[in-house]
Amino acid sequence: MNKQPNEAIRALRKIIGQTQAEFAVMIGVSKDAVVSWETGRNQVSETWVRRIALATGVDGKLLRLGVSVPMSAAADGHVYTAADFERHRQSEWGRTDEESARRWLEHCVDTLELVLLAAARPGGDKNRQRLPGVMDSFMQWAESVREDFQLGPQIDEQLEQRRQQMGMTQEYRDWRAMNRGNPEGLKASGFVDDPAKGDREILRLPLEMVPGWSPGRSMKWPKPSIMKLAKPPFTQRG
Repeated sequence: MNKQPNEAIRALRKIIGQTQAEFAVMIGVSKDAVVSWETGRNQVSETWVRRIALATGVDGKLLRLGVSVPMSAAADGHVYTAADFERHRQSEWGRTDEESARRWLEHCVDTLELVLLAAARPGGDKNRQRLPGVMDSFMQWAESVREDFQLGPQIDEQLEQRRQQMGMTQEYRDWRAMNRGNPEGLKASGFVDDPAKGDREILRLPLEMVPGWSPGRSMKWPKPSIMKLAKPPFTQRG
């Protein structure tokens, strides 16, 4: 069967004012996937139709059929418009993404609690010890979401806000190893490599540390699983 271009996806994307790359980031796919749907190289699957409908308020069933124009999921089923997109965003996802994210956070915490506690309970002799696998699945999901939706810079920005000053005491050889990996950071913290100091001599420096990205593990003080040297603070040049 010949595959036809999905004109509705192309039209939807243009109605909400997004490039193929922007649309891809919104739903967490590659730009090539969006291009393949629009050109007919690949058909859009039920999974992606559901996500597009959830994000935009379009009629997902008709979208997958590849009709020439996208239709609204509203009861009257009119032709989809930019106003429908804004109305859907505000009614389903809140006036701002921040507001919506905090509301959904409560739901997700409850869901995760139920899943983890369920995995911790035996389901018969053949279904014990499911928790490690469940946790690995969650950690892989978190890594995938971070990559698919290009969330790395925004996550790093939040982790930077958790910076904390602390003193660190270690041998010069360890300071030198850190300096090879992050010379600017250590220089901002006051480290000066003194060649007269032996590798085993001790030095204490006040450092600013931030938690590192480690899904499924603590990323908060006082005991983040991974700590990294904070980037030097930005100073504006006159």
